[in-house]
Amino acid sequence: MSEIYDTVIVGGGIIAAAAGQHLTAAGYRTLLAERDDYGAGTSSKTSRLQHCGLGYLSAASGSITAFLAHPRSAIECFGLMRRSMQGRAEFVRMAPERVKPVSFIIPMMLENTIPRWKARLAFRLMAASDGGQVPLNLRILSAEEARAHPALQGMAGLEDIRGAMSFTEYQYHWPERIVVDTVMKARAIGMEALNHTAVTGLARQGDLWRVTLAAAEGSRDILARAVVNCAGVWVDEITAMAGAPHIRKNIGQKGTNIVLRLPEGMRGIGFETVTVAGAPFYLIPWGELHYVGPWDSASDGSPEGFRVTEGEISAILDQLGRLFPGFGLKREDVLYAWAGVRPRSLAKGGKGSAPAVREHDLSGEGLPNVFTFTGGLLMTHRDAGRRLTRAVARRLKPSGTPRPLDAPSPPLPDMDQVTEASVAHAILDEQACTLSDILRRRLSVGWEPDLGRRHAVRAAKLAAPHLGWTSEETAAQIAAFIDETVTEFNLPKR
Repeated sequence: MSEIYDTVIVGGGIIAAAAGQHLTAAGYRTLLAERDDYGAGTSSKTSRLQHCGLGYLSAASGSITAFLAHPRSAIECFGLMRRSMQGRAEFVRMAPERVKPVSFIIPMMLENTIPRWKARLAFRLMAASDGGQVPLNLRILSAEEARAHPALQGMAGLEDIRGAMSFTEYQYHWPERIVVDTVMKARAIGMEALNHTAVTGLARQGDLWRVTLAAAEGSRDILARAVVNCAGVWVDEITAMAGAPHIRKNIGQKGTNIVLRLPEGMRGIGFETVTVAGAPFYLIPWGELHYVGPWDSASDGSPEGFRVTEGEISAILDQLGRLFPGFGLKREDVLYAWAGVRPRSLAKGGKGSAPAVREHDLSGEGLPNVFTFTGGLLMTHRDAGRRLTRAVARRLKPSGTPRPLDAPSPPLPDMDQVTEASVAHAILDEQACTLSDILRRRLSVGWEPDLGRRHAVRAAKLAAPHLGWTSEETAAQIAAFIDETVTEFNLPKR
């Protein structure tokens, strides 16, 4: 007899994790299945910023005439900004150890200068959206102050600058850990979570859904009253598996970033502007380095979308050279690069993407009690969890009783070092199965400047007794981690 769950969540990124935590807390018997590891896909290839939402306001900051001509679009942008600010305040309060404040500067040039009153109004609107709980620390610099700012030295057109805006953003130490944290909180209150377990079948069986799960040890079927599809850029593949290939809700957008060492004056300071095409472009501090981008292009969820091309690196370097010709950066200055495919809600009419994040109840489209989320963002993941829980609640009552959403967590071993305790905890308590699971997503060492490679041998030897690896399997794990790192981060092969 198959087990019956209230909800089965497909996916293991941040939206799936948040949905699992909120549904379990609401009393739904929930199982989450992720075909790779938690946070191994798009969630690991984000901008790593808990954005304040200024980008949404800039999209709605045209003239009054433009606002009146497209009020729905402008109102949607304001709503997205509000959610971003509320998510920022909530996360910074709930997990201050996972973020750090970063000062950003936006140069005000002839082509993008806005009146100072409009800049102040925008920041007042943002501050009002979260009640001023987490300061934005806006400072508007005069032209003279901007020309003297260390982060703007070497910038093109500095002599003609009109001023600059400085404000505070928050940066995640490493996004994958936030996904793992959220999954573990959900497990602590009763959710069943399975990584390295793919959903390979979805079929209607009476009033339930039969879900086929495939893992290394074999396949099994379970039954669910509802399916919550949080597969990110792959949501339409899951919908097709359920028998509705005609339903399309997602479009992928590939984003590429490169990592360099910039001049000392920029150390620890972020820089934000837009490209000639109007796309956002950032120089974001990462320890002593900066990552630069993104360079965006349309893409699906194929492996190629998670691979950097030389053309993309060249395009970012070209844009950086236009902004800061004084840097004189070349291809050999790129230390590493990464790319990921971000899920985006498909615009009405089926062409292009929409900025909105959306939950979709597909019951009226032939898939009863199937719910899909599109356009999910790390910075508003808790809001997404609440929205999906409300959507499910409109169709189903939970079989259990409510539980605390954020139950106190026991202290973790030192997860920024490779020790016997940290590796054992990653495996025994946090379901790590591979060396990449340990070094990239449970411990922070995978984001050190060498991307964790110097820790591979020691971590593998510590993991082997817990995972039953032979000496040959241990060597294979080390080789696989090194190969994955070289491939995913565009490192030279040795």
